[in-house]
Amino acid sequence: EKKRKELEERGIRVEQVRLGALDGRPDITAVIQRLGELEITSLIIEGGALVNWTALAANVVDKVFLFYAPKILAGTGSVPFASGPGFPHISEAARVRSISLHRFGEDFAVEGYIKDPYEAATPANAV
Repeated sequence: EKKRKELEERGIRVEQVRLGALDGRPDITAVIQRLGELEITSLIIEGGALVNWTALAANVVDKVFLFYAPKILAGTGSVPFASGPGFPHISEAARVRSISLHRFGEDFAVEGYIKDPYEAATPANAV
């Protein structure tokens, strides 16, 4: 409450959403829903393996921007892109489409879509 009050005194709007897990993390679906109510239509989710998995599993990811460095990490302590139960079958895995590659010196990034942002708006998909 103290932190919230300090932020609000500085003119920062604070929103509170329900927790979605026992580990104290917010329910990402509730966050997306609340942002929609506020007419916020774009969000960058930048997180670690568990946050990435949670967003993928909740089916709220439209686009990904994956950065790579020319380094190979290995070992049991390596951090994967996404951790959690994973997709049970390869056919259910998140597929990245409409890929663009970007170079930044020796590093590069893959930009692509999990969901076509225009697909839901087309009359052919209407029920």
